[in-house]
Amino acid sequence: MRLPVVLMATLFLGTPMADAQQSQAPPPHEAIAAVRALNEEYIDAARANDATWFHQYMAEDAVVILGTGRRVRKLEFLALLTSEPKSYRSLTVRDITLRAFGPTVQVDADAPWELANGSKGISRYIDTYAWLEGRWQVISAQVTLLPESGARAQRY
Repeated sequence: MRLPVVLMATLFLGTPMADAQQSQAPPPHEAIAAVRALNEEYIDAARANDATWFHQYMAEDAVVILGTGRRVRKLEFLALLTSEPKSYRSLTVRDITLRAFGPTVQVDADAPWELANGSKGISRYIDTYAWLEGRWQVISAQVTLLPESGARAQRY
């Protein structure tokens, strides 16, 4: 008789069953639903320059590639939110696609925005969430500023 891996871990390693189950990512449909909700919170947090949200939901070693191409880690990203906040008149999201790959979910979408100073643009982003420590955490984010003429460029 073969014992399930979770039961073997509990018997031989002393790992409580709840802890072992918590380490497994939810099934794809649940993962996508959870990350879809987190994506909405992410956009709300970006609109509000809410460093607290990002501190809570970004993995400690997360990397962010800004629209300028600049690569920053979590602490530098949090510092930018507070030291160089953006004042949005509007920030929305469209054309959202979520894809689950086991313990990883990727979100890609377009985010049209307008700043308080009247400048406008569209950012295309891809965020990657990983199931870490029993919860979804952002492990990477990349933002690409779309040129005005390519704002509705086709995906491939």
